[in-house]
Amino acid sequence: MNRNLKAREIMNPNPVTVSPNNSLVEAIKLLIDRRISGLPVIDEERRLVGMVSEKDVLRLLYDDSRGHWLVGDLMVTELRSFQADDDLADVCDCLMANHFRRVPILEGERLVGLISRADLMPTILELASEQVRED
Repeated sequence: MNRNLKAREIMNPNPVTVSPNNSLVEAIKLLIDRRISGLPVIDEERRLVGMVSEKDVLRLLYDDSRGHWLVGDLMVTELRSFQADDDLADVCDCLMANHFRRVPILEGERLVGLISRADLMPTILELASEQVRED
């Protein structure tokens, strides 16, 4: 992968987000309606506080409490994130080495974007096409 590319060059700058106080029903509807597999969880100042994914939601099938669930009750708070000016190759390496499908992109502590495995596909296609043309 071209080491000159930065995360900000391919990140989705407008990811769908939720707050820890959103209901899980709202979050699940967003996952379904937007056809995405995970949502960054941010506070009022756009600071990243967690992520909630389809995999996290699967745990609800085993929860007998059936109470009022909030995103903050289910979100994962131990996250891997990148800064907007980090090398895209480092993001790609991380996504290859881990089971998660997306990483938040930050400027300081504030969420400015998201990169998923699917977001990398057009860039990889472009690089592969360039390589074919050079051969």
